[in-house]
Amino acid sequence: MKKLLGIVVLGLLLSVNANSVTTKFRTGSFHEGDIYWKHKKISLPSGKWETVEKWYWSAGFWTATDLTLVQLSDNYLTSIYGFGEIDFNGSYQSYIAPFIYEKLYNDKYDGCYERTEYTLLKTFQKGKVHNCFIVSHVEVNKELNRPDDAESKVYSAIFRKWMKDKNIKLPKIMLCGDGVYYAPVIRDTFYAWSYCIDPESFGASKNKFFTEESSVYHPSNIHNFPNKKKFLHEWIITTAKMHKLLELTFFKAKEHHKLDFSEYNIGKINETKKITSGSNLAEEIKELKQLYDEGVLTKEEFEKAKKKLLN
Repeated sequence: MKKLLGIVVLGLLLSVNANSVTTKFRTGSFHEGDIYWKHKKISLPSGKWETVEKWYWSAGFWTATDLTLVQLSDNYLTSIYGFGEIDFNGSYQSYIAPFIYEKLYNDKYDGCYERTEYTLLKTFQKGKVHNCFIVSHVEVNKELNRPDDAESKVYSAIFRKWMKDKNIKLPKIMLCGDGVYYAPVIRDTFYAWSYCIDPESFGASKNKFFTEESSVYHPSNIHNFPNKKKFLHEWIITTAKMHKLLELTFFKAKEHHKLDFSEYNIGKINETKKITSGSNLAEEIKELKQLYDEGVLTKEEFEKAKKKLLN
């Protein structure tokens, strides 16, 4: 869902057409473990991921590429992982730097600034350097079909077509972690990544409220739901680890550019550390659910084991 990449791309678009790029990430191909994007390694969350789209834009002094992968269960969307980048010609920095700043911090609809719907915002900004990480919840249908910024529908057109052609069923609420990094002192490339999950598919209890404002995951509501709050805390830790790993291995961020997650006791991340899908808690509950679905556990045994994990 890479809102932050979309904000910048849409701001740059003139009269450019999208073209598919023929790579190993062809539509319908599956990948797991480590993938390589322009000779750089990215560690995917656990499981097999299906390629939905890879697109390429080019205009004047910039080019943009984007990759979207999904996980499905019986045509039901459980997870989305995406990565994108915009390469700039460094000689245009006098134009690029203020443009990026404006889009990240003064955009009317989303960006790297405090918003009531954000669960967590971490930023580092100094001069032309931007490092940003956001945890939020998403009302999926609204995000895809009637977003606050109507122009952003252009950005999701390929995904919406894939969804319609494949008759994909969508969760109503997803949890997302999104991040961007831009430091022309390292490279004239703007990076963005996003990882979203259906919390129920990863062990969270069923939702009863399905709009962005009424969702239990909204910061105004989460304190009334202790189990959901615990799940959300684990989600923050998981996605924060992913951002820290990207800082180290992909962005090659300078030490003083890195975000501070010390309050989450994440510890140090090294290049060989693997990131699991969802949180450790979510993975354990998902495994229990699979045992229940396969008939290994009775409903009573499943509920008892899940309650023990949540407590």
